[in-house]
Amino acid sequence: MDLSKIPLLSGLAARLDFLASRTTVIAQNIANADTPNYVAQDVKAPNFKALANASAAMRVNDSRHIAVAPSAGVSGFTVHRAPDGEASLTGNQVSIETQAMKLSETRQEYALAASIYRKGLSMLRIAARGQ
Repeated sequence: MDLSKIPLLSGLAARLDFLASRTTVIAQNIANADTPNYVAQDVKAPNFKALANASAAMRVNDSRHIAVAPSAGVSGFTVHRAPDGEASLTGNQVSIETQAMKLSETRQEYALAASIYRKGLSMLRIAARGQ
């Protein structure tokens, strides 16, 4: 069984990938907090709602059915400039406090998505065993 074909699990896997990418970018921002003229960056979140809608799209299994165009898929992760506020004397635009808050928020979202993913796998195991 290919778990990537299950809409819930594939959506959660995409969310986990996004959150891991965002954690990497935030870590780079923190590492460059003293680099002159460095501007903080962030990862643009894909449209997870479009992913959910595409996975729940109607399917045609008879030639007499009306085909429905699928929704737009999730695009790749785009890193963009996201300055934290005023620049320091060196031109740096990274606030350690703001980045720490973003990192904490990302960690919490990751823990939630990972927990839901584990529960989904657990439900599949139970269904497969028939218990």
